[in-house]
Amino acid sequence: MYIQYTMPLRFSEADFTAAGAVRASRILHAFQDIAKAHASSAGLGFEELIARNLIWVIAKYRFRVNERLEPKTEYTLLSYPRRTGSLIYDRDFHILSPTGEETVTGTSQWCIVNAVTRHVEQTDLDFAGVYNPEPAMPEGIGRIRPKELTPAGRHTVTGEDLDENDHTNNCRYADMALDVLGIESVRELTMNFASETRLGDEIELYTGPGGIAAGKHNGELVFAAKAE
Repeated sequence: MYIQYTMPLRFSEADFTAAGAVRASRILHAFQDIAKAHASSAGLGFEELIARNLIWVIAKYRFRVNERLEPKTEYTLLSYPRRTGSLIYDRDFHILSPTGEETVTGTSQWCIVNAVTRHVEQTDLDFAGVYNPEPAMPEGIGRIRPKELTPAGRHTVTGEDLDENDHTNNCRYADMALDVLGIESVRELTMNFASETRLGDEIELYTGPGGIAAGKHNGELVFAAKAE
């Protein structure tokens, strides 16, 4: 049997937009939560890695909503890693309805970074078992190249934006992207992460043609997103 991890998932009324769609950041939080839980169960969690001055960092996300999600319904969140290279850890996600339909399909790319130097490191850390070779989204995660950007506002990082590494939680960038795009109901979202921001940093927000949004700090790209 392939390596995998499951957990129950419920959405509250507060997780939905006025348009009746689950907030993209809530889906990404669920993905983040199960990835952390799975890593911890395998001895690869935050505490184990930080003891070696290492942390998990996500480089890309993509998900597609296949069926409408409902509040208070108990879904099953399924996730598994697919290690494709010595530096990149692919991880896929599925949100399954009570009757087994796949309501959301997602995929992501992670790496392990030195917490001090912030450089990607090749390590001997690995999940025990057999990896699932079949990608949830065979087309992968596209690289977003923001062009013809128009300024769309600014966001100053607050304490509520931070993750356990004291950097802006990547899920918050989804909120920023969709806010400036004026999108409440997203069918598909792709996000690329380029650099980190910290408490008090000011993120300049931009929009571009074709549902593109981007954030920069001091002129350096922080994230790029494409929403459909």
